[in-house]
Amino acid sequence: MTTRQDIFVSEYLKSGNATEAAINAGYSKKTAYSIGQRLLKNVEINQKIMKHREKISQQAELKVCDIVLEIRDLALNAKSETNRLRAYDMLMKHLGGYVNELKIIENLPEDQLEAIYQMIIDKLGEI
Repeated sequence: MTTRQDIFVSEYLKSGNATEAAINAGYSKKTAYSIGQRLLKNVEINQKIMKHREKISQQAELKVCDIVLEIRDLALNAKSETNRLRAYDMLMKHLGGYVNELKIIENLPEDQLEAIYQMIIDKLGEI
């Protein structure tokens, strides 16, 4: 890859504009649009751009663990009770601290379900 192409990649990563990147890399303003498009189609240049974008994305990515720890910190240290309660609520949801009645019923053994069903039928008969 040439020095100009390296500069094009750097400039393109900054602006996202191929024409502008081509001009800043030293290509003619008259041909910057077509050169910029052609450079983006170059396999080596395209791979380098993708590699840099992936690296930037990984560096910017928050891990779930980081977020949970931040929310935990808020829950323990927030000055506002509202913010503290919201943080606790988020943690409970994430950690499965809230029990859904439907999940409880789905996990009951068949004989217990049958007994509950019969109790409901008996109660409805009394009404």
